[in-house]
Amino acid sequence: MTMLKNMTWRRAVGWALAVAILIFLGRTLWSTWAQVGQSGYTFDFNLPLLVLSTLLLVPSRSFAVEAWRRILRALGNSISFRFAIYAWFISNLARFIPGNVFQLAAMMMLTDGAGVSKVNVVLSQAVYAGIALSVAALYGLTLLPLPPEAIPWVAVAFAAMILLFAMPAVFRLMLNVTTWLVRKVRRNSEITAPRVTTTFRHNLVPPVCSVIMWTLNGLAFWLFVRSMTDISIEVLPAFIGMNAAAYFVGYASFITPSGLGFREATLAYFLSAYFPPPVAVAIAFLARIWSIAGEFLGVALAVAWKPREAKQIPTRDESGEIQGGEIQGGEIQGGEIQGGATPPLRAK
Repeated sequence: MTMLKNMTWRRAVGWALAVAILIFLGRTLWSTWAQVGQSGYTFDFNLPLLVLSTLLLVPSRSFAVEAWRRILRALGNSISFRFAIYAWFISNLARFIPGNVFQLAAMMMLTDGAGVSKVNVVLSQAVYAGIALSVAALYGLTLLPLPPEAIPWVAVAFAAMILLFAMPAVFRLMLNVTTWLVRKVRRNSEITAPRVTTTFRHNLVPPVCSVIMWTLNGLAFWLFVRSMTDISIEVLPAFIGMNAAAYFVGYASFITPSGLGFREATLAYFLSAYFPPPVAVAIAFLARIWSIAGEFLGVALAVAWKPREAKQIPTRDESGEIQGGEIQGGEIQGGEIQGGATPPLRAK
């Protein structure tokens, strides 16, 4: 009861803070909009570019799905890409609840029928988030005023990060740290890190997919802004960086639903280097609606491409073992939720 009460208060505080930030941004937009007209600034809408930018959000986020799926496979739960798309986009609908944890609960329910361990859902999402947020943070650092001769070192930094996350020892370290955190949060000392064996080649996929995801997402963002106003292709790297950095700040703000308010404020701050402040705030607001439209496109794809596994309703015997789990390529039959333990399977 105490935990439920704390969650209710946290949700209320999260919404209140998000609304306060949005009201502040709205007042800024309202009070300074007259300056836009006086400056002669005009919008130039391009519907084809807007549609293209929205459509591009789906394949960009599909790379995130593949990164998560490969991590989950390394933990012993192999699911098809089609089923991963379904579980990812449908569970994303819960992101608008404060706390960034309800998406995990929804994903647990959706993947349960395929015999995926609940603990493995948490661990795989946490490891993926660590990789994706690290890449986003590195992209954000590219917004710093760097001299031209430092550009090759940026590429070296990205390559070094990819190679670092591909190392089996680093994967095991992230898994152990994540398990320790889950054990502390759930106050369950019986939860142990799965004993898995991964390869460097297998571990390359998640960080590479994360880099591609943020790059395509940033390209889509630049196309979105370009669909409203004239802006040079030369600033594309900066737009990729600011988009990733804004997502990083929004994700880190666990108290607000889906980073609401924090992401808009961060994006408006970065955009003010290229547009008048009210225009930057307006674009940041519209970017949220555009991003939601992309998520619903993903949901539509997931529903239309609904896999056979999603229709199964698992049952358990008295020991807690899942009966009737989906066989994925002959590797997993059903699955167990026994204090979070998973079989020591070798990633392929």
